[in-house]
Amino acid sequence: MRILTTVGEWEVVLTSGSVLRVWADGYQEIDGHYTFGILIDAEHDLSDTALVTNRTPSDPGRVVVSVARIPVAAVKEISGG
Repeated sequence: MRILTTVGEWEVVLTSGSVLRVWADGYQEIDGHYTFGILIDAEHDLSDTALVTNRTPSDPGRVVVSVARIPVAAVKEISGG
């Protein structure tokens, strides 16, 4: 596995007041969760071991893998990147 982009630090403030630091390329809202991910070249199929959220059409081995998934309702603020 090889990470293809520069990974940034995201600060996630939860409604409970706790603060999480997540290292990822970016995030998107999927099914009521903020899903943080990294773009990688995978050497083998990851579908059994990781949450793959996107694939590039030209190269099925180039995928975005989730590194954190947090319910939207639990998040007060996201900053950084």
